[in-house]
Amino acid sequence: YSMHTAEGRANLLDGTVVLFTGIMTTWIVPFVSHMAGVNTNSGSFRALSVLRAIRLVRLVRVVREVPIFREAWMLIRGLGGSMRTLLWTVVVVLFVTYSFAICGVLTIVVSLQELQDEDQIQASELSRLDALMNILEGVDKFMFTLVQVLTLDSFHVFIREIVHFLPWSWVFFYAYVAIACLVLMNLVTAIIVESAMEQSNQDHEQQLRDKITREEVEMRRLRALFEALDQDKSGTLSWEEFRLSFDNPLTLKKWRMLDFQPEECSELFHLLDNGDGEIDTTEFFEGLSKMRGPAQAKDLFRMSKLITMLARKIYQ
Repeated sequence: YSMHTAEGRANLLDGTVVLFTGIMTTWIVPFVSHMAGVNTNSGSFRALSVLRAIRLVRLVRVVREVPIFREAWMLIRGLGGSMRTLLWTVVVVLFVTYSFAICGVLTIVVSLQELQDEDQIQASELSRLDALMNILEGVDKFMFTLVQVLTLDSFHVFIREIVHFLPWSWVFFYAYVAIACLVLMNLVTAIIVESAMEQSNQDHEQQLRDKITREEVEMRRLRALFEALDQDKSGTLSWEEFRLSFDNPLTLKKWRMLDFQPEECSELFHLLDNGDGEIDTTEFFEGLSKMRGPAQAKDLFRMSKLITMLARKIYQ
């Protein structure tokens, strides 16, 4: 639960979610309410029980850790990272739509009202104008109509009606389509893609930092083990000191945490030793670091060491 690593922060979040949405709402709150004589079916307690849904946050960690869900995690991370961009997109779209709605009311709506006031207009034409005024008269109605244009939702139906009375009006609507749909939406897409790429780079950097942190922790663990083995504080490990470490229950536990068993004592010493009968800090740290990991890593290091020893004997 260390805050210095991503895994520790994830464990802390997981524990907090389980504590507040599981233990608190399932055990503690009902018990306290029962002792206090409070009705748990009240609206406040029902709202508190909704917090149990927060446990779904734990699924995010599963999606992040399992390799098969990598693409799903990238989508979730991209969605979270684009929230700020989406918020400002809505603000800019509202500003652009509001500006065009004011211009439309002052030009298109006023022109249509003038046509309505004409005495020689036919009844059929007047009914068509009334239908247009129902969706255009006022800034709020004009903005709602422009949103329909923004979503490209069959807007040509009423645009053809407007063009019938005002032939130049198509320029206004297509200018809005060019600015709000083509330019602005493409800019938003580019910003979201750039943000996703930056988050991906940050994720790689975080993984690198976590790897460095794990290596530092591993190095401190190996250093503590070396100091525990070096009983005479000479800076090197003799065969006797190395052998006795597997007889000591405390150091044997550390060896087993590194996946080394007592029967591997002699072989391990000869693998770490470069031939002078003692193991210094460089040989100890480099050798154990290379043998850490799956069994295949240990076998490869053993094979590499045997080849090196064989080559040394051949040259001698």
